[in-house]
Amino acid sequence: MTGLAKLRNMGASLIARASIRWAALFLVSAAIIATASSSYREIDKELTTVALLRREAVARIAAVTLAEKFGRVVDVAISLATRVRFRELVNQEKWGEAIKIMHDIPRDLPHIERLFLTDTKGTLQADVPALPGVRGTNFAYREWYRGVSRDWRPYVSPVYTRAASPQINVFAVAVPVKNAGGVAGILVLQLRVESLLEWINTIDTGRQDFVYLVDSKGQVAFHSRHRDRPGIADMSGVPVVMKSLRGEHGVETGFDPVENEEAIVAYAPVPGYGWGVVSQQPLHASLAFATKEAQLRRLLTGYGFILLLCVLAIFMASRIAGERRRAEEDRRMKAELEQRVVERTTALQGSEERFRAVTETASDAVISADGRGDIIYFNPAAQRIFGYSVEEAVNQPLILLMPERFHEAHQRGLRRFLKTGEAHVIGKTVELAGKRKDGTEFPLELSLSSWKVGEEIFFSGMARDITQRRQAEERIQQLHRDLQQRAVELEATNCELEAFSYSVSHDLRSPLRSIDGFGQALLEDCASRLDDQGRHYLNRIRSSTQHMGQLIDDLLKLSRATRTEIRREPVDLTQLAQSVITGLEIAEPDRKVECRVQASMVVDGDPRLLRIVLENLIGNAWKFTSRTAQARIDMASFPDGADNRAYYVRDNGAGFDMAYVDKLFGVFQRLHTPAEFPGTGIGLATVQRIIHRHGGRAWAESEGGKGASFYFTLGAFSRPTPHEEQS
Repeated sequence: MTGLAKLRNMGASLIARASIRWAALFLVSAAIIATASSSYREIDKELTTVALLRREAVARIAAVTLAEKFGRVVDVAISLATRVRFRELVNQEKWGEAIKIMHDIPRDLPHIERLFLTDTKGTLQADVPALPGVRGTNFAYREWYRGVSRDWRPYVSPVYTRAASPQINVFAVAVPVKNAGGVAGILVLQLRVESLLEWINTIDTGRQDFVYLVDSKGQVAFHSRHRDRPGIADMSGVPVVMKSLRGEHGVETGFDPVENEEAIVAYAPVPGYGWGVVSQQPLHASLAFATKEAQLRRLLTGYGFILLLCVLAIFMASRIAGERRRAEEDRRMKAELEQRVVERTTALQGSEERFRAVTETASDAVISADGRGDIIYFNPAAQRIFGYSVEEAVNQPLILLMPERFHEAHQRGLRRFLKTGEAHVIGKTVELAGKRKDGTEFPLELSLSSWKVGEEIFFSGMARDITQRRQAEERIQQLHRDLQQRAVELEATNCELEAFSYSVSHDLRSPLRSIDGFGQALLEDCASRLDDQGRHYLNRIRSSTQHMGQLIDDLLKLSRATRTEIRREPVDLTQLAQSVITGLEIAEPDRKVECRVQASMVVDGDPRLLRIVLENLIGNAWKFTSRTAQARIDMASFPDGADNRAYYVRDNGAGFDMAYVDKLFGVFQRLHTPAEFPGTGIGLATVQRIIHRHGGRAWAESEGGKGASFYFTLGAFSRPTPHEEQS
């Protein structure tokens, strides 16, 4: 019995020790597996964040740089379009002289491939360098025209294929050329996509990486992998492109259906221009991901090896040896982790240096803050705008830069965003008020964004002082209000003057007719009772009343010419002039005047008003050649600029002294006495008003005793003759 009991006790002891060993093995294995899993996830997350942050930094640096490039080109275009002499020439539609001012711009600024000027309808008037057969072409269908004419502000167009040869991909920067009355034309800078984006080659994107830019329509403007691909690819349906065009930025991994590969894709919007930047790297080519996978494989291998050692230690009862091995393995892992931390720190320092290279030279204030709303970065432009030094601003709350009335709203919005993610101004460009160090407030334009590193949230903003812009807008608005008020007052005054003129002229007719009629009755009934001097006085009375009646008629014509609504239609000036000449010949059949009228002069205008113009001009020529032995009257036209014509009526009559040409078109202004040539001095004033209402101008030239020439244009509505169209 004693031997059996000992055997039973020995078996129970073995069973108990085996249970303890299996329990210890299970606990150690579970602990190692749990530790390995947690460490694996943490290291994988950290290494993935590092790899993705570098890719996102490339995209954001490219976006900021592209915005700066666009800003510089827009600034160049605005500075060119606001040159005083250039604006004067464009306002006078002297397109050729205006474009000569820009002749050296493509040579001085090589990234500008071509400049051209269009009128407000989008018709090209001049270009540098000049291309054959382009001038006169209407480009109103181009996106740059629709963009700049929408609100007459500078506009960067999407990419398009140039119409002229060679047909290359370009984009345009269009700015309005303004004058006191509005917009006189459009200056367009046409740039090759490659010439502006050469800086992409200087960005270290990594192995097999590429960057591509998309315009506001989602079209590929530039692709560093497919530089020579013909045409313009539409990628507006690609998710990352859609996000960048919505103003979002970020980085993600996934399958790229365009390149047919797994890839890391970072995207960022180009602030202020609606473009986007996408930086992409094949997942298999990512050194960071490859290193991560290798390190994680080694980590898993190490943990498996530790687990195996533990199992062997349990079965071999070598707890001490196992502990030593685990301690050694821990030290080795610590050294590797420290090395990875050093590498990560070095990479982050390089990314920070590139970020500072962009922000330190920016003309706008760039300010970053942590999740508590404390300033952590304050660039030189921010120091200049707000008046604080870096030492004074960093670690201070953002409310330092805000007027006191905005403090509570800012803190409330920050708490709401950190709690719910709801943002009112993040991701947008808004106009707010800032406060300088000296306490003065000023208007600013703010673009705010947020970003995360791990679980920590940071904010970055770009602020621009818009004081001068606000002042200019206020001055423009005040001038506009003053102009509207003056226009209303002038319109009311003109209406009152026209009504008064018409009423007085109409009321004067009756007494004048009575005076003339009674004078004629005296001459007919009482002529025998009057001596020669009495009859002479009556004749002078009748002559003066008739002259006054003619003056009233001319004043009424002038009033109607000013008041009548213009109804444009095709008008044959040749036929109209011949009709006027025929009427003069019928009225004075004894006169022999050689009249020559150019054929096929057709214009767009009001036929009634244009007849009044020709009646006055041809009638004057007929009158002032009455003392010329061989009288001659000519009417013809000649080119006046690229798209317009000038018309003239010329005679070989008395002429006038050019010293008095400025008085010629004034009301009641006459350069000859009534004894020399009769008239009221209103006809040419009527001509000038009608021509001005047609958008044209009138002028005259003469040499005393050798005839006179009267010229007029009808704006841009005149049509060339068929012979001129064929030539």
